[in-house]
Order: sequence, then structure tokens, then C-alpha cells
Amino acid sequence: MNSETGAAWRFHNATKYVAVLDAAGNEQLMMGTPPEVEDPIWEEDWSIEPFPYKAYATLDPIPIPREFPSTTMPAVDAIARTGSEPHGEVVPDLAALVRIALLSNGILKRGGHRRSGEVIEYRTSGGTGARYHLELYFVCGAIPGLDSGIYHYSAQDHSLRQVRAGDYRSVLVEATGSEEAIAAAPVVLVMTSTFWRNAWRYKGRAYRHTFWDAGTTFANVLSVAASAELPTRLVFGYADAPVNALLDIDGEREAAVALCTIGRTSAAPAAAPDVGRLDLPIRAISSREVTFPVIQMMHAASSLASGDEAVAWRAAPLRRTAREPHGHLIPLRPVPVDRLPGMPIEEVILKRRSTRHYDTETALPFEVFSTLLDRSSRGFAADCLALDAPPLHDQYLIVNAVDELEPGVYRFHRGRMAIELVKAGDFRRRAQRLAVDQAYAGEAHVNSYYLTALDPVLERYGNRGYRVAQLEAALYASRLHLGTHALGLGAVGSTSADDEVVEFFAPGESSASYMFVVVFGKRRRATA
Repeated sequence: MNSETGAAWRFHNATKYVAVLDAAGNEQLMMGTPPEVEDPIWEEDWSIEPFPYKAYATLDPIPIPREFPSTTMPAVDAIARTGSEPHGEVVPDLAALVRIALLSNGILKRGGHRRSGEVIEYRTSGGTGARYHLELYFVCGAIPGLDSGIYHYSAQDHSLRQVRAGDYRSVLVEATGSEEAIAAAPVVLVMTSTFWRNAWRYKGRAYRHTFWDAGTTFANVLSVAASAELPTRLVFGYADAPVNALLDIDGEREAAVALCTIGRTSAAPAAAPDVGRLDLPIRAISSREVTFPVIQMMHAASSLASGDEAVAWRAAPLRRTAREPHGHLIPLRPVPVDRLPGMPIEEVILKRRSTRHYDTETALPFEVFSTLLDRSSRGFAADCLALDAPPLHDQYLIVNAVDELEPGVYRFHRGRMAIELVKAGDFRRRAQRLAVDQAYAGEAHVNSYYLTALDPVLERYGNRGYRVAQLEAALYASRLHLGTHALGLGAVGSTSADDEVVEFFAPGESSASYMFVVVFGKRRRATA
């Protein structure tokens, strides 16, 4: 599929992080491509700091449980599921949906304070700068404990609110061009982003963050669903306007960013009622909003107009040719299955923290390092990706302290279950530099970088491929993050100076682009 992809490249180049010298010769982090650069942070008016929740003013909350029995599947197994398991018919009940919502976008029982004095209510999946902007909607047929309808999950008070009554799944079937998993799904989760809630701090780069945070949240969704033996499939190919209209959102301030099927049934959905405008009153998130046009331009340029277009868009998924190693391969040696910890995914999620202090005196065991790479990289079922093909990205590793490994830069070869030493050396200071001078990147045992060659992705998927590339890399990285906590370690996502990352890991590869980074290792307590 050939498509004009200039919008994706223009957006990507306009939202890069780059270090530039000011008039006094001091280095500053800016956004853009020199000479067209700007300050990367907005936050100019704290009086309009966005309210971090979507709150319907007139819809009554439906009380739902908060406590659930523990699951038995170890988290290290749950994060490794692709979503294509199990086979046959599986219909979730209300408790299963609520558990997915709570453990992917609910509030943790801890918080901090913003500069404005407002309490930060941290969510169960991470969000860039704790600027939470994602919402979850469930488009359901009748399932045990819940009538057919469209339901919004309210993180603020942990409840569901019914946006529409009736079975509207056939609208999604049409919007996706009868995508097979959508047509067989008893429930479809629709994730949306309210862009301003993140752009208030991050300007136009918030559109990248939309898919970073979506990937992080879907890592939780897929793992929690797997622990309940529910099949899942991410769907990126859909006509945007009818999906947004179904949720009664405008597609500009708030827009659908991906769909996820939950469960599988042989019963086709009935014809849907008419989809009319609801214009439900919603609490304003700010008294005034600032528009960053690059977000709406990129979203419009990457939208699809019809189910037929969605069919063509996802046909023949991109099959990259796996990179051939140029040097010696070191086989990974994961921890034997019978020695893996049995901590369930819900315990991992509720204990998850962003770790910024690492034990630089102790190396990470090679078997643990191997297990994390193995379990986090097994792929996920999606309409436009092939499970038996290499991922869209390449994974590079700055290894600072892993037993049996020489410090240096490595490339992970998933198909060979091995790593390749690209260049040896102590790169702690360079790791800190790449992560915009965050000290924890130099302290961490490993920095895991995800780079994607955008040209073939955009050539195949058009501008919409940019959404997929960002979300895919973030989902893989977030599975690794979850895996660290399952194995008693810690991790944190970061950000980086785009072109410096590419030049360091893939010099001369003009299409290679920085997507995501997560650093991890053994935790240490912060010192005063």
C-alpha cells in the first residue's frame, strides 16, 4: 500500500528532542529539527491545568466491585501470552471487565503532589509525566452481570456509566470492514485520548505520548486478560469517524486511538440501533484550552474513512527481514520454568513503581536478563501485524552490569534468542546523556532502546503506520517493565534526544527513528 507519508515525517521531525546551544553557549533541550526549534514544555498557565478525568455530569454511576480473587497464572507467563490463546468460545463477565479496567487505568492507593498543590492520583499503568489522558469504553453484547450497551469506565470513582443502551457491536464490525476478531467479540474495548490533558505540558509531542501511553496501558490490558484466559486482539484498522460518533466524542479533542477485542463467540451481533448524537454534558477539564495544530493535523492525516479502506490498509502485514548478525552471538539462557516466581499479574501491577535508583555495586544475573528479553518480546495478536514476523522495531541494549556480559552495546535477535555485541565499552555516561541527562540511565544495569525504520512502515501502512509503530514499541517495552517487577527488580520509562539515539545505535541509517526506552535493574533505596 503506497500512501503519502509526508505528514508522519513532518510531525516526527517537528517533535524530536534535540540539545542546542543558547546565546551564552549553554546547552538546552529543545523540540524540533534545527533551525526550527521551540521549548518542549508548555505549562504556562497553572490556572488551566487540565482536570485528569472525564466526568459525565448526568449519567448515574453503576457500582462495581474493587476486590477480586487472586489469579493463578504467574505474571511472567501472562506478559508472554500473545492474546491468540485460548481457542474456542470465551465470554467475559462483568467482573473480568472491571478487573481489566481497574488494573489498566484505575487509581492506585497512593499519590503525590503537583507543583500546583493538587494531589497526583497515580494510575495502574504509567503515563508520561503523570498527565493521564486515556479513557476506556466497553462496547458490549449482553454478558453475565451486564446488559448490552456502551460503558465508560470512570477511574475517578471506579464505576461504569452507560453511554448507550443496546448492542452496538455491529457498528464496529462495519467500521473495521468486518475484521474477524471484531465480528466474533462479545466485548470490544475502545481506548481514547483527550489530547489536551497531556499537551498542556508536552505541546505537540503529546501525540507521540498518546501511543506511548496507549502501549503501556495495553500491556496491562493484555496481561490481565491473559491471566483470566481471555483471548484478545488489538485492532488498528477502522474508520475513525463512525467509531468516534458511536462514543459521542468529537474526534479532535478526544479521539479513539485503538480497539481491543476481549473474548470470542460464534454468535454474530445483531443490527445496531441508530447512532444519533447524544451531546451528554461533561465537566470541563479546563476553563480554556490551548490548541497545538500539529496534533489534529497528524491525527487527520492518519485517519481512515471507511471499512473498505480499513480492509485494504491491514491487508498483507509488513514482514520485515530479520537483521543478520555481524558479530558473535551470545545465546540467552532464561531461568527454567520451574524456578520462575509465581507472583500474579495483579500483584505486579499494584506494586509497580518507576525506579530511579539502582544498585551499581551488584550485577544483574544473566539468567534474569535473558528471561526478561524472552518473556517481553513474544509479540501480540493484532489485525495489521503478523505474529510469525519480526517486530517493526529493533531492540538495542546498553549493558552496564550483567553477569557474564562485557559492558557495551548489544542488539537483541529475537528469532535466534541471542544477543550480539555491537561495541564494547563502558557507556554509563553516554547512557545518561542519551536519556537527556537523567542520572538513573547511567546507574541502571541495562538501558533497552527500541528503534524503528519508519520508511518501510510508512510505505506499507501510510501515515497511520506512525500510530502503530509508536504503540508497538511502547507495548513491548512496557511488558519488559512489568517483567522486572515480577522478578523483583525495577524499571522506569524515559525520554531521549532522538537523533543522538539513532546516531549512537544505528549510524548512517536515515530511516531509523527513536521510539521508546526503558531502563531496568536491581533497585536501591534513595539516599538523602
